[in-house]
Amino acid sequence: MLRLGRGRDGTGFDKSQSEIAALQEQLLTSEATVHSLQAAVHQRDKLIRQLQPRAELLQDICRQRPPLAGLLAALAEAERLGPLPASDPGHPLSGAPSLLLANNTEEEGDRDHLQSAVFGTTV
Repeated sequence: MLRLGRGRDGTGFDKSQSEIAALQEQLLTSEATVHSLQAAVHQRDKLIRQLQPRAELLQDICRQRPPLAGLLAALAEAERLGPLPASDPGHPLSGAPSLLLANNTEEEGDRDHLQSAVFGTTV
C-alpha cells in the first residue's frame, strides 16, 4: 500500500502529489501509445487481408512458372528453326493436305474396319 508522508526535503504531500501527477501523466502517455499501436496493428491486419488474394495469385503463378518456362523455351526453339521451305514443289508439306491428317484418317478407317470385323465375328 502506498503511504503518503513527508518527503526527505520536508515538503510533505507536495512532493508526493507531484510524483503522482507525473505518474498519471506517464500512464496517460502510455495508454495513448498503446491505442496508437493497436490502431497501427488494426491497419496492418486490414492491409494483410486486402493483399492476401494477390499473394495467393502470385503463389499460383510461381507454381506454374516451370511448365510455362518450358513451353516458352520450346516455342523459342520452334521460332529459331523457322518455317519449312515452301518453295520445293515436291516437298510433302507444300500445299498438300497434311500427311498427319491423312494418316489419322486412314488409321481411323482401318480401325473402323477392324472393329466391324471383330464385332461381326462375335455375334
